[in-house]
Amino acid sequence: MLHFRMNMPFYLMAFYGSIMIIIVLIMRGLFKNRLPKFVFPALWCVVLIRLLVPFSLSSPLSMKVPAIFDKVTYVSQTAETTAYIVEEQSPVLLEGGADTTVIAVSQDVYETSNAASQYTKNSAAFVFQPRVLILGAYLLGLAVTIGLLALQKYRCTKRLKNRLLVEHNETINTMLREMDMGHIPVFTCDEIASPLVSGLLNPSIYLPTRMNFQDTVLLRHILAHETMHIKRHDNYAKAVMLLTLCLHCFNPLVWIMSKYLSADLENACDAALLKSYDTEERKVYAMSLLSMAVSRSHTTLLYSAFSRTEIEKRVKNILHYKKASALILAFSFLFLICGTTVFATGVQAPFSSYLSPYCVSSNCRWGCYVDITRDIYLGENAQRRAENVIIDVLKSDNTNDPEIMEEQIKAALAETFGVEKGAFRVVFSLCLDDEEKYAEYADWDIFRDEDGIFSYHGEKVRVCTDELAGMHIDRDGTIDIAIHRDRYGFISGITAQHEGEEMFDEQTRSYGLNR
Repeated sequence: MLHFRMNMPFYLMAFYGSIMIIIVLIMRGLFKNRLPKFVFPALWCVVLIRLLVPFSLSSPLSMKVPAIFDKVTYVSQTAETTAYIVEEQSPVLLEGGADTTVIAVSQDVYETSNAASQYTKNSAAFVFQPRVLILGAYLLGLAVTIGLLALQKYRCTKRLKNRLLVEHNETINTMLREMDMGHIPVFTCDEIASPLVSGLLNPSIYLPTRMNFQDTVLLRHILAHETMHIKRHDNYAKAVMLLTLCLHCFNPLVWIMSKYLSADLENACDAALLKSYDTEERKVYAMSLLSMAVSRSHTTLLYSAFSRTEIEKRVKNILHYKKASALILAFSFLFLICGTTVFATGVQAPFSSYLSPYCVSSNCRWGCYVDITRDIYLGENAQRRAENVIIDVLKSDNTNDPEIMEEQIKAALAETFGVEKGAFRVVFSLCLDDEEKYAEYADWDIFRDEDGIFSYHGEKVRVCTDELAGMHIDRDGTIDIAIHRDRYGFISGITAQHEGEEMFDEQTRSYGLNR
């Protein structure tokens, strides 16, 4: 089951997008020369969508939200503001005719207005001010980036104004018609050194005046290259890349991506042309690239143009080009589909994991509550339905084994809600009343007096840690004990540490128990 929401925070978009950039760079290094050239521009487009669109698509593949970001989003949900709401249900009749009362204890976490006020007062210096500084720095970087790109665009547009429309060159017009691109205007310009394509809605081809227009082979290759950029809508990809650069100007990985995206678009354009060329024509095409490439390519993000960026690698790729087999193409599409699916569904926005209250039954030593492990919609009355499932399992259990009950609860919830069992996390703890618990302690020579003081073998206990039933601390004790339990919740052993021993001193530091 997938769950789609448009609620991804910007900082998580940047975080997940950065992870995706690193993954694509690694895959690019491993498979660049083994896969068709269209694969990586497609993957870069998926990364751009992740960086720009705040969608959250939860699936069984979704990774857990990093704890640091989960705390940022749910900073108000602290242990100090936990409330326990007790709800007593109607008595139910169990096998044998015995009445039992099933109690559900909700662990809903909320924040009172007083707690919110105190939080704001105590953390203003550490949360509010840094956020203002970070926002200010981001807005400054955004303004600088937009300004630099706008200045570059202005200068390039100004150069392109000194242009002349090519209307009566029958050679160019014939070539364009043969490429089904007769509607594309072609200009010559003294201010440029290399052919380029400019414009989004109405793209145009610009040729340098210094070019030899009598060389029809060179002219055909240039027009084929530039019209292929138009057919592939590469300028749209670069425009989206520019928008991404502006919004994520603080992220060096996005700037690195822009470089490789431009290179991969050029390689994909070359590969699309080479499919129809024989070996000799590929060599001539490579020479055309070399003759028209410019040494500096600072405008490659603004226009689709011949560039000397990695030109040696491009020529090498052209000379060693081989048509992809059907098997390689099938693998490439599978690789692309799987990669896109993982990227789209592998991340999710922070969400409330709460599903059920803490449920116990007098028929079972254990109680539990259930969380969800991913953002998912479970329908109407999900909490009540989950409670019924949990209580049914607890009432019918005769194993006293939390591992078996956990599997039963997950299976029953998965069937009830129509999702995978991994979507649920079951947390168990012992449900013992004081009388039963202290009777168990007495069997192991642990006693509690009327004042609530614990002793072990007659020695006053300072820290009593019960793995499944809580902790007791008394600053004046002289011995620390840890009560260990087996998988069924019964005491299996006790570890004692006396003053002067390593563990005793460590707990002294941990709990601040210096006397």
